[in-house]
Amino acid sequence: MSVYVLGAGGVGTLIASSLTKQFNVNFIVRNAAKLNYLKNTNNTFQIKQLFNNDKIIDYKINGAYTTETIPDGVIDFLLISVKTFDTVNALTPLLNKINNQTKILLVQNGMGVVDELYEKLWKEESERPIIYQGVISHGVWQSPEQNNTYNYNHAGFGYLKICQIPRDLKASIEELKQDEISMRNDKFIDALLNGDLNVTGYSYDELLVYQIQKFLVNCCMNATTSIVDCINYKLSDLKETDELFTSIISEGLKVLFKAYPSLQSSELAKDLLNTEKELDFVKYVGFTINSKNSTSMRQDVINLRNIEIDYINGHIVKKAIENEMSAPVNDTIRKLVQIKLATNRRTAEEAK
Repeated sequence: MSVYVLGAGGVGTLIASSLTKQFNVNFIVRNAAKLNYLKNTNNTFQIKQLFNNDKIIDYKINGAYTTETIPDGVIDFLLISVKTFDTVNALTPLLNKINNQTKILLVQNGMGVVDELYEKLWKEESERPIIYQGVISHGVWQSPEQNNTYNYNHAGFGYLKICQIPRDLKASIEELKQDEISMRNDKFIDALLNGDLNVTGYSYDELLVYQIQKFLVNCCMNATTSIVDCINYKLSDLKETDELFTSIISEGLKVLFKAYPSLQSSELAKDLLNTEKELDFVKYVGFTINSKNSTSMRQDVINLRNIEIDYINGHIVKKAIENEMSAPVNDTIRKLVQIKLATNRRTAEEAK
């Protein structure tokens, strides 16, 4: 069975490490330096567990390919962890190797990608692949000296929650139940559920709640650490951090409950998605599980890469506009992160 990873960064590599125990995993590589690295290491990479006395574990993949050299005619399972804004462009060259039986697992920051894929790549429901959505809280980042390698720091041991996304986003309850059964019988998902990354399966409606719960962590942690430019724990135990996070969360929940009506009748949403509990959750994930983590957005800002802010705080702004609401706090955060990236790029240009 063909297993490929598109976007083998920190999260993609970590999940791939679990799949290598049962499948021949292949990386789709767009960076020549990283392709050469895998060639020189005989397709081996390392994960350093910072939460486990810096234990280093070696893993081996089957092969590494560019989009043009993939040997399989059809991809059976595709793990996608590219940046949200790059998903459509990254997938387009692979469309001839994806059919309606291909399984795709999306594990990314932000929200709105599935809607975009259905709108731009698979308008016809019958042609859509089987898509799973993953929500992850494991903290993973790369040390500067490991640039152009697949060696990553597993900074915090969290969870990975997975559901099957219906081909019709307005599917009936019975159809959603069938999808849940189908997912649990999938050998790839089963390997993850029984692996070592604390993976659990959920219904589509349940995962939406957990997705928003984790999404608001990103709205707080990723954006703020990028603006302030710090490791997670340096924001902890500050009155101003609590005040800022409370504003981001409170505004976000008002918008998201309007944008996703199913939340209004969900007992799970009523239990978990309130400002006080969400603030505690953000602080637990950001400052306890991942205290030593440098968020992916901060890493992108430091390295002058494009950022996912439009799919994180910007998603709240977009949904607010669609529902004739306003989101000034998240809009300000979005603009500040964009300004931080722009000024970093300007400083780098001036230093040349």
